[in-house]
Amino acid sequence: MYYYFVPLKAVAIIVGVLAIATRLPGVINPVKFREVMRKFPRAVWPGIVFLTIALVWSILIVHLANEEGMALPKSVVITFLLGVYVGMIVLRFDFLAARGLAILLLFFAKITVDAANQIETPWRLVMTVLAYAWAVMGMWFTVAPWRMRDMIEWSTASDRRTRALCAAGCGFGVFLILLGVFAY
Repeated sequence: MYYYFVPLKAVAIIVGVLAIATRLPGVINPVKFREVMRKFPRAVWPGIVFLTIALVWSILIVHLANEEGMALPKSVVITFLLGVYVGMIVLRFDFLAARGLAILLLFFAKITVDAANQIETPWRLVMTVLAYAWAVMGMWFTVAPWRMRDMIEWSTASDRRTRALCAAGCGFGVFLILLGVFAY
């Protein structure tokens, strides 16, 4: 099994910054944010970018893995990954961004749990719970990507709701940055 050795401090700060960066536009201009977010689950280019990142990441994991513990040779696994990549883009073109983000959520969950296991503080549970939420959402959005669309439609139903949820996301981002700076 491959373990990531990324400090929890760095993970918390990066996730906090990303949370703020992706939600601040919803606080500033909820109408434009709504337009962009409602198109996101079916967007093609973000999906291809996310799937390409996931493919490269998967190939890196396979390349670094110990072949003794693998049931199949690395070349077969890499060929399979390439086939899945092409198949998802060509055959399952619908909800490509939702599926790509779902796969990346699973990878990010692994990094976060590995980072949280490196330190002994009760505050690490914040990131651990977040990682498990990502894992559940990643699995759920992989098999039912239209649920992401439904969640986005609900959360952007009105300007007031969009602003409130985005402000809460920004607040959580600030909280994660503070945890990264002071607790981890």
